[in-house]
Amino acid sequence: MGDGYQDLNISELLFKISIDDKDAFEQIYKIYVARLMNYIKPFVKNSQEETEEILQELFLKVWIHRKKVSKASNLQAYLFRMAKHELINRHVREVRYNALLDKKDKTLVDTDTSLEKIIYKEYLQFAENAIEGLSPQRKTIFKMRTQNDMSISEIAGKLNITSTAVKKQLYEARDIVKDQLSHKTGLPLSLITLFIML
Repeated sequence: MGDGYQDLNISELLFKISIDDKDAFEQIYKIYVARLMNYIKPFVKNSQEETEEILQELFLKVWIHRKKVSKASNLQAYLFRMAKHELINRHVREVRYNALLDKKDKTLVDTDTSLEKIIYKEYLQFAENAIEGLSPQRKTIFKMRTQNDMSISEIAGKLNITSTAVKKQLYEARDIVKDQLSHKTGLPLSLITLFIML
């Protein structure tokens, strides 16, 4: 790969991968792999092997869906959301696998993907219900932070309140949603955090 790629900004690299430029894809990989690795590791008990598997799956999807990825307005946020979904999907598969083993029906493990989708949708629905149960201002702040990737200062400016007030409402909302998800789903706190990453 030529040195010229070091000077390209992210939007230029995204354009290049949209036209199948593998060198640009490698450059994006080099820019983000360490950050993603540091993010993923704590959720897989610091397993290097599992972390590398997830990263491999993630970047394979980036390449396969490169035209869609190239339209991302914030690539880092986009990649971290992908990593979050990979982690949640991995947990769902593990839950499903263990449930099937308990039933001594190992033949279904590699053939039926519908249960995985159902469990995942149920988890998401629990999360959405918990968020909808927040007070109007908490819900607005929570969604601006988690769904729109807005910073604390951006939210404060938009709502004409102080950053301190935003933080207070945000962390109170987070604790409420965490408690409800833990009660409803039985998910470990590390996975619940993925649903409501702030």
